[in-house]
Amino acid sequence: MLLEGHMEPPVERILDSLGGRDKLQAKGTRAFNYNLLSCLFIYAVSFLFLFSTFSIEDTQSRVFPQVICGLSIILVTCFLISVLRGKITDTINLSGTKSVLIMAGLIFLYISAIYLGGYYIATVLYLPIGMIYLGQRNWKTIIGVDLGLNLVIYVFFGLLLSMQMPVGVLF
Repeated sequence: MLLEGHMEPPVERILDSLGGRDKLQAKGTRAFNYNLLSCLFIYAVSFLFLFSTFSIEDTQSRVFPQVICGLSIILVTCFLISVLRGKITDTINLSGTKSVLIMAGLIFLYISAIYLGGYYIATVLYLPIGMIYLGQRNWKTIIGVDLGLNLVIYVFFGLLLSMQMPVGVLF
């Protein structure tokens, strides 16, 4: 083809006939499956824990962690085989990332509040905030769950089991 007196290079004609450079690259490349990263992470953590179990002196005490590590390695191997065969082609949806990060921040603040003010004070503050953020709008439910949970934990752990709940450094 002639365009204003210039001959079009053969590569450009081929690319145009295939639908353009972007489509050719899309056809020639394969989308990265992020499940592979998950498998590698689980393998790394499992082997790390497995090797650390050998430092446990009592041989009977290390059996359970070794079994759990072995099972996780077997399960992640089955998952990896499914991913490599193409049976699992999940796409990543990051639409809820903001909510997860906000809840992680609230949990971090809750842990900090337990250190500073103690378990009961931190829980009385955290539960209503967390419930409101998660969508609970009924104040009777929020107050009932908040006080009821603290009361059940105090009676069961504090009175019946005589366990001491964390006391904050400020009180």
